[in-house]
Amino acid sequence: MLVDRLKNMSKSSAIFYSLLGFTLFLIIYPVSFLIFGSFWSGSPGGDGNLTLDNYRTVFSDPKTFQLLRNSVAYALGSALIGVSIATVLSFITTRTNAPLRQYFVFIPILPIILPGMVDNLAWIYLFSPRSGLVNTWWRNITGFETALFNIYSLPGMIWVMGISLVPLSYLVISAAFATMDASLEEQARVSGGSVFTIFRKITIPLMMPAIISVYLLTFILAIESFETPAMIGAAASPPVYVFMYRIYETVVWAIPPNYGLGTAYASFLLIITMTAVYLYRKAVKRTEKFQVITGKGYKPSILDLGKWRWLGTGILGFYVFLHIVVVFGMVLILSFQPYWNPNDLFGNMTLRNYETVLGQRRIISSLMNSATVSVVSATIVVIMAAILTYISNRKNIRGGGLLEGFGSLPLAFPGMILGLGLLWTFLTIPLGIYGTVYVLMLCFLVKYMPQGIRFANGALIQIKDDLEETSSVSGAEWTTTVQKIIIPLLKPALISAWIYIFVLTFRELSSIIFLVVPNNQVIAAILWDLFVNGSVELLAATSMLLTFFLWTVVIIAIILFKVRFR
Repeated sequence: MLVDRLKNMSKSSAIFYSLLGFTLFLIIYPVSFLIFGSFWSGSPGGDGNLTLDNYRTVFSDPKTFQLLRNSVAYALGSALIGVSIATVLSFITTRTNAPLRQYFVFIPILPIILPGMVDNLAWIYLFSPRSGLVNTWWRNITGFETALFNIYSLPGMIWVMGISLVPLSYLVISAAFATMDASLEEQARVSGGSVFTIFRKITIPLMMPAIISVYLLTFILAIESFETPAMIGAAASPPVYVFMYRIYETVVWAIPPNYGLGTAYASFLLIITMTAVYLYRKAVKRTEKFQVITGKGYKPSILDLGKWRWLGTGILGFYVFLHIVVVFGMVLILSFQPYWNPNDLFGNMTLRNYETVLGQRRIISSLMNSATVSVVSATIVVIMAAILTYISNRKNIRGGGLLEGFGSLPLAFPGMILGLGLLWTFLTIPLGIYGTVYVLMLCFLVKYMPQGIRFANGALIQIKDDLEETSSVSGAEWTTTVQKIIIPLLKPALISAWIYIFVLTFRELSSIIFLVVPNNQVIAAILWDLFVNGSVELLAATSMLLTFFLWTVVIIAIILFKVRFR
């Protein structure tokens, strides 16, 4: 029976099930070893026995509740800041007549290119309680001994992570604002409602399902983040530990490394993220019920801000100054310092840091590895996502609807936990992959498949079925239809997806921190190594070179391929 079904299976079904099966294997396999590792007394691939001691330690330690409280507070606060700022920026750029707003439409997305460590480094050197630039100026001007703001605190962590979540939140929320029917707003305006009343009582309630879904997404991204807890939380006094740094500390800094305990913490965190992903999917489905675009005769409307027009422009300009000029400028200045002296920024500036960076073979080698890994990962993700999305949406295949659920599944696995699962996998069953760039590619393939599917699905639903039907009636095979019709139409979206994933994989750290060894170093790992060793000036210089490179890639893509990320 099974053999007959396999023989009679169509080519499209065979391709779909093969790719879907391969994707599920890449997800389930490391997670299975992760769960196994949490019950194992030894190290990955080493001697040991099944035990519950790791979980006993986790649940009997009173610090576990503190980890949970800090992690949830950190993620909730960060998501609140990121989504709130993004909502205001999106409203101003898409729904108002604020002057110069057209020049700010894509600017809020630019910081998404910055490596995560750049944001953290900038805010540390601005608000470090002893040597931060702003706090030094504050003490010099006022004579106060206390700092204006201590970045090494939970509020500091929340601010840094929150502001870094604005670009992604803006990317999604601005698209929802741009496609929202403004008829209710217009009726309220005719009835005499003020701009602020319309925004509070009509716009926000209509957008609330989309805002909630973005909030849950940013909550997941915040709770799985590593750089901010490691660079700011761990340096606080007393330290502000969250689950992600505790996992890293247990596996890397403990003597001897306690892989089983770290994996038990990871399994505990996995329950939280899976719950958040479930709520996120429910919110996304609920968003569809609140669609208010009429289709026929739809035209977005612009709200007249009246005397508040320039205030809207001022808000946009203040964000650009705060998150681009200040952050980028701070790290740029640091990159020219032989040593940090906040009282003399320009007296000892030098190019020596850049000369050192460009003269180090391991940094150049890591850049080449990063380029290889990112190009290959982005290409494979985009191709697989496009094929899976097309076949599941346009071919009558049993189980095709599973793609939506499975496509969101990797969101539940924080990058560090995915990397830890792969560590257990390839050390327990040595296949010769661990320690090579291939294990990094596998990790990125799993982590960024949801983004690839989202780009492909968003573009595919805009292509009418009648184009394919006409091609089929003309006698063309479905493969020919895809090659001649679908791919050219999907090309802009697929190129956008490729650039987006290329940038993210280039700057990603948490996913590969357990997978890099001297043989497969990538630039993100080098940045972290420079920070750990205290070479912050070299870190700043390397970060600037990396940022200029990524910005150049994106600008060229925008010019040559008309790339759009909305």
